[in-house]
Amino acid sequence: MANTPYPQSYYAASANAAPARPLLQDDVETDVCVIGAGYTGLSSALFLLENGFKVTVLEAAKVGFGASGRNGGQIVNSYSRDIDVIERSVGPKQAQLLGQMAFEGGRIIRERVAKYQIQCDLKDGGVFATITSKQ
Repeated sequence: MANTPYPQSYYAASANAAPARPLLQDDVETDVCVIGAGYTGLSSALFLLENGFKVTVLEAAKVGFGASGRNGGQIVNSYSRDIDVIERSVGPKQAQLLGQMAFEGGRIIRERVAKYQIQCDLKDGGVFATITSKQ
């Protein structure tokens, strides 16, 4: 079992206790091997499992050890750039698709929390703060 301690973070301080997972000792036959147990790896593994694939997740440290465990866990329906900036770069149709994807991601998270009864203290709401009148 990986004894790597989590770095100090909100996740480490507030996460529910998780059982220790054994190290892989033997050969495993699987359809898909997912490397990394962060948000992307676990989400991909769950999607594949739900669609009938046999999945093995490998993580060098612990679930949520990397960047996934160092954020505040907010569901933010935006990107690091305003949609008009994105639109200038990729065009209006692609910008609209990207905007829809941001909301779809939040919907998927909420559905999974409900379906699997994930005890994660999910709360809706947020703050949109600006520093200029244009924002």
